[in-house]
Amino acid sequence: MRQGLALLLVAAALPAPALAQNAPDVADLVGARGAGGETQLLARGYESRMSNLVGDTRYVFWWNARTGRCISVATMDGRYSAINAVPAANCDSGRSAGEDAPPVDHHQPAADAGYRDPGSLVLVCYGAGTRPTVQNNPRYSWNPHNHQWEWSNELSNSAQGFNSDVQIELYGDQGRIHLGPKLVAPIHSGDDHGWWDLDNLVVMPDRITASYRINGLNKPKLTVDRRSGRITINAITNFSGQCDSGDWGAGQRRF
Repeated sequence: MRQGLALLLVAAALPAPALAQNAPDVADLVGARGAGGETQLLARGYESRMSNLVGDTRYVFWWNARTGRCISVATMDGRYSAINAVPAANCDSGRSAGEDAPPVDHHQPAADAGYRDPGSLVLVCYGAGTRPTVQNNPRYSWNPHNHQWEWSNELSNSAQGFNSDVQIELYGDQGRIHLGPKLVAPIHSGDDHGWWDLDNLVVMPDRITASYRINGLNKPKLTVDRRSGRITINAITNFSGQCDSGDWGAGQRRF
C-alpha cells in the first residue's frame, strides 16, 4: 500500500507538459458507473494495473499500450468521479517480470537523461471541510394581528460538514489543483475540466502556498506543510486534510 501511494504521489521525472496532460479519449466516462466504465476502458485498449484507496475514493491506474498513456481513474460512490492522465511510471509496477517497458510517447518533448525538476510533484490529499448553508426552520408562533397560532418559516445560516479529496500538480514554477465536487461553489468559472490554475505559487523547503480563483469573490488560499503533510484551504468553504507520500525518515519532509 505504501509503495502504491508513493507511485501515485511522487512526481515522475518528466517535463511540465507531460505532467499536465489530460485524457481526452476517455473524458466522456466521467460520471459513468464503475462496471460500465470498466467495460468501456477495456474496449478502448486499456488494462488495469494497480489501485489505492484514499478515504472513500479508490484510484485505479490503467495502461494503454497502443497510445502509451497511463491514466488514474477515481471512483466514488460507485461512479467515476475523475479521470486524469498521469506519468507513465505510475503504471510500471503492474508489468510482469520481463515485460517490455511502456512505449515512449513521441508526441512529448524528449527529456535529458538526467532531467529531474525538483519543483515537480503530484499530491493526492483527503480530508474534511465546512461550507456555509441556509436552513429553513419551521416555527409555530402567535400572530397578534390574527389572534391565533400560526406556522412560519425562519431562515438561519449554519455550517455543513463534508468529506472530500484534493489533487495538486506542481511542475516547475506552475501548478494546478483539482477539487472534489463539494469544494466547488455553485457559481464558478475559469476551470479546465475541474482543474484550476494556482496563482501566487510559492514552494519553500517546508511549505507550499498558493491561491486559486473559483469566482470573482471566492479566491481560496491553500497551505501545505511539507513536514507533517497537512493541507489547509481557507475561503468561504474551508478544508483541511492529509497528503501522504509514502516513506520518509525522521525529521525529513514527507514530500
